[in-house]
Formats: sequence, structure tokens, C-alpha cells
Amino acid sequence: MSFLDSSRMYLARTASSLILLAALGAAPALAQELVMGMASAPTSIDPHFHANSSNISMTGQVFEGLTWKDEFMQPHASLAESWHVTEDGVWTFHLRQGVTFHNGEPFTADDVVFTFDRLPTITDSPSPFTARLADIESYRAIDEHTLEVVTKGAAPNLPINLADVQIVSRAVGEGKTTDDYVTGEAMIGTGPYKFVSARIGEVYEFARNDDYWGETPAWETVTQRVIGSDPARVAALLSGDVDLISDVPVTDFATIEANPDMRLWSTGTSSIAFIALDVEHEKPIPGQATDLAGNDLPVNPMLDQRVRHALSMAIDRVGLVERGLSNDAYPASQLVPEGMFGFNPDIPVEPFDLEGAKALLAEAGYPDGFKVVLSTSNDDTMRARAVQAVAQMWTRAGVQTTVETMPHAVFIPKTNDFEYAHMIHSWGTSTGEAAYTLRGIAGTRDHENGIGTSNRGRYSNPEVDTLVVEASSTVDDAVREELLQRAMAMVVTEDYGLIPLYNRKATWASNASVVYTPSRANVSNALFARPAE
Repeated sequence: MSFLDSSRMYLARTASSLILLAALGAAPALAQELVMGMASAPTSIDPHFHANSSNISMTGQVFEGLTWKDEFMQPHASLAESWHVTEDGVWTFHLRQGVTFHNGEPFTADDVVFTFDRLPTITDSPSPFTARLADIESYRAIDEHTLEVVTKGAAPNLPINLADVQIVSRAVGEGKTTDDYVTGEAMIGTGPYKFVSARIGEVYEFARNDDYWGETPAWETVTQRVIGSDPARVAALLSGDVDLISDVPVTDFATIEANPDMRLWSTGTSSIAFIALDVEHEKPIPGQATDLAGNDLPVNPMLDQRVRHALSMAIDRVGLVERGLSNDAYPASQLVPEGMFGFNPDIPVEPFDLEGAKALLAEAGYPDGFKVVLSTSNDDTMRARAVQAVAQMWTRAGVQTTVETMPHAVFIPKTNDFEYAHMIHSWGTSTGEAAYTLRGIAGTRDHENGIGTSNRGRYSNPEVDTLVVEASSTVDDAVREELLQRAMAMVVTEDYGLIPLYNRKATWASNASVVYTPSRANVSNALFARPAE
């Protein structure tokens, strides 16, 4: 099936769903209040500051994109009710009429132009949204409800890329900065919920948008409380303080399942945890790689592919998942999970080989090993456990590893400033295919064009870049997938530019009054929750 046929299929599926609901007289059950317990806070509520799932999930209740993604990460019409594309890459988006922002101002194509213009102006973004527009050559408003976008090639992933680009009002947003969104002054979107207030990092409050253009939002008010401690979050659910929690620890599954008033909702996700290594600096970042006496090594050992390969071989991924992560994940062979477009079935999970790792280190000139610091954020309890396990495994191979953890809001800016050389990160493939991932975390850094924007180790292989660019402009799905699979093999089995660890599962829990639809994108927001009938 060609992409042109696929895009029409997305629209047909959305239209048929709406017709079915109308025919059945379907209407959402409405409830007064939903209180959610969240494992971590967004790094900002500016919808364009940081392209990560926590931020997109929360701001996606207030703002909307031209398209939206369902729980299977497939794109559907949203603020754009239809679109078509010519063979030479000219897209025409027909925008939904009668939509207003929360302040009553009408939504127009000029707001989309303003939003697209705003993305590259965001400073200090840990992971810019410009990657979502990387395929776009130009854009303009034809009239109030028609947008023209010219892409650099076929751009088969444009509709799903645009789902995360949340549209802001020019009238509200012009002259505003990220601080104005944080204070709430600029938090005015078209979405199903209005922003009410926030104690940043603690509590975020929203109210139903009674003038919403779509289906009536299910909840009158939504409160999202940040409860970083797993035991405290579970206790809040069991005590009735909250109705729904994210990131349920596997150790509590049995307790929740045994409670007739509680429900579990689980799915595999698009999120992969991986290790990024500094492969740019000739000399190590001070204090990050030393000899056994604690002196900085004269040459960065991560520049040697044999060292990177050895570090990968030294990790027992099966043991990590079974013992360290309580089977709440799957061992990862590559940077996207099995079943995702671009997954390469010929890449196995790296076999654990401790003696082989030691031999490679000796061959690279480190028979006695060396010392490194391995860093990650501790908001994510799974990564906090994984970093300890990986440190022990590397130490057994001769690379004595010290762990450094910190809150996510501290960790990300420091990695953005290249203060760390060995890091565990996680990445969710929000487009549901490998091109976005390879461009974002393995592409040669080029912020102007939205490439390598989350490439913390500065890995660079021009052949990989070329394959991804070619895939991104290829309409034939079979050819496109083959190009992505070749690029994936180069990154993880030839260069060891990034070291995959595990593909995490996601589990939510609720009381019996709430039904939650788990999303592969690991979305935690009120849009996927509804009252039980």
C-alpha cells in the first residue's frame, strides 16, 4: 500500500468511526472530577519547550495538533479535518471551521503558521519540536481555513509528526515566552480542557471546555498530582485520594488485582531505554573517564568501537529485565520495539559475554580496565534500578563504574550542555516508526534542520544520515522499511553508537469508577480516561 492510499485510509477510518458513533447515538458518560497521580512532572507546560511524553501528555489536554494519535499511534484528523498531497510534495490541509480558542478567538491557518514559526525560536530546549517539521520546505496560509505545506520529498510521516505540534494562538502567543506559559498567562488552546492553575512540579488543574468543537469532555475537572514515590502513589490510589495512577510498579500488581475495587490497564510501549556514550571529544569530559588512580585518561576510550562493543557485551539484558526490573520490560535489541515499522528482525538481543567483553577491552588497550561515571535521572524508578545493575555488570568486566543520579529536570539540561559522557536515556518513538528515532537520537546533530536534537553522545555516521533521509522521502513502504532496517543495523551492531537496554511496559491503575485506554505512546492524560458505565 502506498502512503497516498494510507493517508486516505486514516481519514476514512476516522469518518467511519464518527458515523458509527452517530448511528448508535453514542455519547460519553460524564463525571464531576478526575484526580490523577503522576510519576513525574513535565519539564515545562510550554507546549513547544520539550518534545517528551510527559510534556506532550499534559499540554495535549489544553492544546491540539492538526492531527491526533490514537492508542495504537495511528494519525487521525483533528484541527485539520482533511488533507491531500500531490506527487511533487505539496500538501493541502483543510482546517476545521467553527473552532475557537478558550478565550473565544477563532482558530485559523494563521495560528498554524505562527506555531510553526515559533518552534525554532524556543531556547534551551532539551529536545526541540523542530524535528517534527524537518521534512517541511515551506508553509503558508492560503485562506483562513486552508494551509499549504511543501515538503522536501514524499514525507510519508508528516501527518503523524504534526500530531505532537500543538497549535497556539497568534493573538495570545505573540511576544510571549516559555515563562508566560509556565505562569498560565499563555495557556489558551482549542483543546477539550482549559488550564486553571498549577503549582509547578506538584499539582496541575484543568476544567472542561464546554465550547469544545468535538465530543464533550468526560470530566468536569481534572487534577494531576505529581507523586514521585511509587509506594506513595499506590497508597494514594488505594486510599481514594486519587482515581488513576501512572507507572504502577510490578511489585504492586498482585495487590491491586486482588482488590475488587481496583483495575489494572497495561500495554507494551514505544519507549526504549538506551545508553548514549560520548563519541565526540578526543579527550574525556573531565572526571568522566579516568585510570584506576583517578586521573583523566589521555584519550576518550569511547572513540574506540571495540570499547563500545565490549560495554554492550558486558550487559546481561535478560538478567537485567528479570531480576533488576521484575519483568516489567522486554530486553531490547535495537532502538524501536518489535512490531514497529523499521524494526530489524535480523538484529538479536546482544548476547551476554563477560569474557568476550574483557577480551575486547584488552584488545583495545585496556587490559586492566578504567573508571567511568554513568548518569541518569532518578524520577524514573526503572532507570534508577537499571543504572545500578548496569554499573555492576560493567564493573565485573573491568570498567569500574560509579553511578550519578539526579531529578530529570536537572539531568536533561546538564546532558544538553554535554556535561556527561555515559548516560542512560529513554526515548519514545512517537511517530510509530524508526525514522523519527534514528533522526532524533542517532542523526548527526543539526538543530537548524531538526536532526540529532536529542543525540546526547554526538554519534555521527553520514551513511546512517543518508539512509534515513532517503527513507523519509520514499513512498514505497517495503523499500522505506528496508532502508530504515539497514540504518538501524549500522547504529547498533556495526558502530555500537548507541546501546539498547530494554523496552518498557506501561501500566496504569484506577479505581472501579474509571476506565483507562492504555496507549503505546505512554500517554497519561484525561483524554484516555472515561467514567465506567
